[in-house]
Amino acid sequence: MKPLKILYPFSFLYLLIFNISQKIKKIRQKKLACPVISVGNITVGGTGKTPTVIYLAELLKSLNKKVCVISRGYKRQGRGTRDEGRVVTDGNKVLLGAKLAGDEPYLIAKSLTDIPVLVAKNRYNAGLFAIGKFGVDTIMLDDGFQHLNLKRDVDIVCINALNPFGNSMLLPAGYLREPVGNIIRASAFIITRCDKITSEKLEDIESVIKKYNNFSPIFHAHFVKKIFHRSGTEIKTETLKGQNIIAVSGIAVPEDFEQTLKELGVNLLVHKKYPDHYFFKDSDIKKFYDDAAEFQAVIITTAKDATRLPEDFPCYVLDVKLEVQEKNEVKFFLEKQLAKKN
Repeated sequence: MKPLKILYPFSFLYLLIFNISQKIKKIRQKKLACPVISVGNITVGGTGKTPTVIYLAELLKSLNKKVCVISRGYKRQGRGTRDEGRVVTDGNKVLLGAKLAGDEPYLIAKSLTDIPVLVAKNRYNAGLFAIGKFGVDTIMLDDGFQHLNLKRDVDIVCINALNPFGNSMLLPAGYLREPVGNIIRASAFIITRCDKITSEKLEDIESVIKKYNNFSPIFHAHFVKKIFHRSGTEIKTETLKGQNIIAVSGIAVPEDFEQTLKELGVNLLVHKKYPDHYFFKDSDIKKFYDDAAEFQAVIITTAKDATRLPEDFPCYVLDVKLEVQEKNEVKFFLEKQLAKKN
């Protein structure tokens, strides 16, 4: 998609405000007593941060680290100017739903065991709380690349292979949250959806990365996709072939979800697309029921969207897990980085 030229001045204004904000954050930056690992990106949504956070948190746990994930909880309810955070899960029990936690932190909390998940505007204070309350020795920041208020020891940047650099324009004309050159701050890169592009395209992406950052490792990943009934039972994808399907999503990259369904050979009647993080209204849910009955169709949504639907809503859920090609190398990288901090 070509950027709209009318938005160019607003992108310039965005960059000006962003640069001032980042300088202020850098001056006020605070440091925690334990290593901080950030997972983030430079584009708006769709890079696979949430599956990456889950993957790395589990990997760190396998290294006998006491991990806590801290997120800002985008679009969660009840967040005020003095909000110091909430515990989504203490590692044993999920304590907040998607509305109060935010859909992504809630999904992270549901996916992990023995790992506390917190949401907070002030992630430094949340980190202090996590260290004191849960005795954690490693903090993971979900969506933390731009959060310079807190000093991090490792910055992992996710790159979406299908749209790596957001048409090279900053918001709102493009999809970049900050200039591409700022990836010089990254400690490592994970290129997601590598299975969806050619080796030539992958080389082009890596050449851009190396142009600005030639010292940090690049890892490659894809998503393993499974379909579950809302009850949690995994179903064989073959059973959906030829079925009338209504897809429902409110995610950053709905095209990837839709393409997956087409590859399954389903009869996709319609894909109801909503804005990212959209909380479905009662009227939306009633329409889903009515349409499914009228067209004798089943509804499929994503794991993130399922957190924003009633738990008893009958549907299938497409769940994705990150699979890193260089798993041992990532493990060694984290061990090496954390050893520097001890």
